[in-house]
Amino acid sequence: MERTIAVIGAGPVGRALAGGLHRVGHEVIVGVRNPGDPKHDGLRPTVHVVGIGDATAEARLVVLAVPADALASIVSGLRLEAGTTVIDATNAAFSPVPAGFETLGHFVASMLEPDIGFVKAFNTVGAEHLGHGEIDGQRLFLPIAGDDIGRAIVADVADSLGFAVVEVGGREAISLVENHARLWIHLAIHRGWGRAFGFTTVGDHG
Repeated sequence: MERTIAVIGAGPVGRALAGGLHRVGHEVIVGVRNPGDPKHDGLRPTVHVVGIGDATAEARLVVLAVPADALASIVSGLRLEAGTTVIDATNAAFSPVPAGFETLGHFVASMLEPDIGFVKAFNTVGAEHLGHGEIDGQRLFLPIAGDDIGRAIVADVADSLGFAVVEVGGREAISLVENHARLWIHLAIHRGWGRAFGFTTVGDHG
């Protein structure tokens, strides 16, 4: 099902997701602080580039692809209609999780109104692979967690990108997704594996 999706942020993660989502037929709106900056010209005309405050006007799926330390200011400035699902694709890789919260995802969810869905997804894979969901022909394992209705929609979108999606649970399972991301980051950066790898599953797990 084709959807209108807002991607907030035009760094490596935002650009990769925007390109991939457009590739599989979704209408993509990218929200940035300064849409007139020439550095965003490469996104046009494939996707719409607008100010952050305007990006969510038509979208009921919103992806947060911004640095962790920018989340508070970004989320507080979003105009979200009831029934929207927010997808948190961020990681606290180089900054701590805000005090009082188990995960970065719980911090983001705490800033949303009760009628806004929340899903943690797209944070466990290197940005280079977010647009296609596979490496060398193998579908990449993508765990997601969050609210029931939103999670099903996000799973469908991630499947359309080519990922092997696994719904690991509700908000209580956000930590599983973020810990999986920590493992990828540890191997990629601290163990010297580099970014050209991902995880997959084998055998019968149905």
